[in-house]
Amino acid sequence: MRKQPVVTAVWKRSLDLQYPAYYIAGYADQHIYLGNYSASQHLLTVNLNLKDTQQLTLTMPAGERYAWKLARVMVDSPAVYMTEGSTPALYRGKLDDLNMNRFLPQSCFFNMLQSISFTSFISRSIHIDSLGNKQNILVKITTDSPYVKLGKDIITKQVDGVFCTDGTLDYDRQTGQLVYLYHYRNEFVTLDTNLQVINTGHTLDTNTIAKIQVADMSTGTSKFSAPPTYVNSRARIADNRIYVLSSLLADNEDGKTGQQHEIIDVFSLDKGEYLHTLYIPLKGGARITDFIIKGDELFALQDRTLNVYSIHLLQ
Repeated sequence: MRKQPVVTAVWKRSLDLQYPAYYIAGYADQHIYLGNYSASQHLLTVNLNLKDTQQLTLTMPAGERYAWKLARVMVDSPAVYMTEGSTPALYRGKLDDLNMNRFLPQSCFFNMLQSISFTSFISRSIHIDSLGNKQNILVKITTDSPYVKLGKDIITKQVDGVFCTDGTLDYDRQTGQLVYLYHYRNEFVTLDTNLQVINTGHTLDTNTIAKIQVADMSTGTSKFSAPPTYVNSRARIADNRIYVLSSLLADNEDGKTGQQHEIIDVFSLDKGEYLHTLYIPLKGGARITDFIIKGDELFALQDRTLNVYSIHLLQ
C-alpha cells in the first residue's frame, strides 16, 4: 500500500535531445552529462536550466580496441571515464581536454561499474565457483594492491545467481554510501565503500522471491524462458533518501495511475524506511528510462527528451 496523499511532481521545462538512447553519465553542480548507448565516445553536456548544451567527443588512443557497443561513459567531475567490462578496458581523462588514456590494467571483468573516487570503483562482476556455478557479486577495484577485493554475501542468489540478482547500483558521495536495488524482488541493500552491508530494505511490492524462469542453452549461455516479473527499475540516492522507480501498482492504486504517471517511492537512506511516493506525470506518454534528483527538481530522460519536474518533498 502506498501512503496517501502522494506528492505529484509538476513539469517545468524540457529539452529535445534529437536522438534516442541517452543515459545519465554523471552530473556536477551546474551540469548534467549524458552518454549515448549508440555512440560510445559521445558526451552531451546540459546545464541545469536546459538553456545551454555542448556536444563533446572523447579522444581515444590510436589503435585501441574495445567492445564499443558495451562501452559506457561515466563522469565524476573533473574526471571522465570510458568503461567496458567485457575486454575489460578502462580509460580515464579530464573534462577540460577529453583525451582518454587506459588505466587500471589489474581490473577484473565486470557488467556494471560505479566510480567512488579518483582511484577506486565498485563493480558488479560474475564469480564462478569451483563447481562452475555463476553468480553476480560486488567487487571493489583500486589502483593499489590488492587491486581487486570481492564482496561476499551482499548480492544473494535465489534462482540462478545471475538473472535473479540483476539490478542497479548508485553511489552518494555526500554520505559515502551505495545502494544496490534488485529488479525482480522487493529488496535493496545499502553498503559502504568497503563493501560492508549497512542494512537491507524492502520496497512496497510483495515479491520477496524473483519470479523468473531461466533456461540453459546449448551454447553455454542462459536466457529467460518466460517473461519475468519486473518489480523495480532504477534507484537514485539524494539528500539522505533513496528514490526507487517502481514498475508495479499498489493495491490502493487504479490502472489509470500507471498509465498517466511514473511512480517513485521514497525511502530513508539511514534506515530504509518508506517515507512517501512521487507521481511523475508522463510527458508525451514516454516512460522514464533514467533520472536524477537535484534539490527540489527531478531530471528525467523520456525517449528523446530530458524533462525537469518540480518536487516538493514531505518531511
